[in-house]
Amino acid sequence: MALARGFDPFIGREREIAELVAALDGAVGDHGGLAVLVGEPGIGKTRLTEELESIARDRGVGVTRGGCYEGGSTPPYWAWTQAIRSLLTDPSEAVMSALDTRAAVIAEIVPEIGIMMPGLIPPMEIEAEQARFRLFDSVAAFLNEIANSQPLVIVLDDLHWADQSTLDLLEFVAREVSSSPMLLVGSYRDMELSRRHPLSETLTTLARARGFQRIPLRGLGSEDVGRLVEAVGGIRPPPALIDEIHDRTEGNPFFVAEVARATWGGCG
Repeated sequence: MALARGFDPFIGREREIAELVAALDGAVGDHGGLAVLVGEPGIGKTRLTEELESIARDRGVGVTRGGCYEGGSTPPYWAWTQAIRSLLTDPSEAVMSALDTRAAVIAEIVPEIGIMMPGLIPPMEIEAEQARFRLFDSVAAFLNEIANSQPLVIVLDDLHWADQSTLDLLEFVAREVSSSPMLLVGSYRDMELSRRHPLSETLTTLARARGFQRIPLRGLGSEDVGRLVEAVGGIRPPPALIDEIHDRTEGNPFFVAEVARATWGGCG
């Protein structure tokens, strides 16, 4: 039977998932970690993090995710806002305890906290740079406290679209990650970057952090292309056709799956 869109199987990423699981094991062992997935659109960065999230949950590790969006219309810190919101959906005792005295500050980027905890007293007004540091320190302490109660994976997608504030907070949290069982996982498209891109400077800083890993994703080999075509299209094409699909798509999993659906989507 052909697979429907959105349910593509996990194929051909044994090395990459092994590296991420090793990073997860290190984080659970109190070493912390930071991994960035690099590759072109459709290469499987999101699918790889979904697989990691599934493994993490099976091991009792908490998972949260945020993403960046193209266009510049999202509020500052948007990826972090989403990640924190996810933690506050049916929050555990540990999450609420970690929020406690930091709630009013974190509510500056997650307004829903004010609804959850009515009567919050706004934080004292201070100079902009001091307020920024207070926010960063509160978010980092909040995440560290949660992670020390239950190991935590934080995924931030599409960092090539991140605003400067999101990247600055990422750098701040990354400095703290080695002191708690927390794994930060970011993803970006290297083809979107130039030397002047804000993310380029952030990556230079992150590369100096303890436990940093850069995991590049390339196209699948012919054998894995054949496996993916069979799983998605419900049919095993002859080797010559598999090689042709591989050459046409350069092994990009998204395009391989689209070819399989377009050609054999009605089979099975």
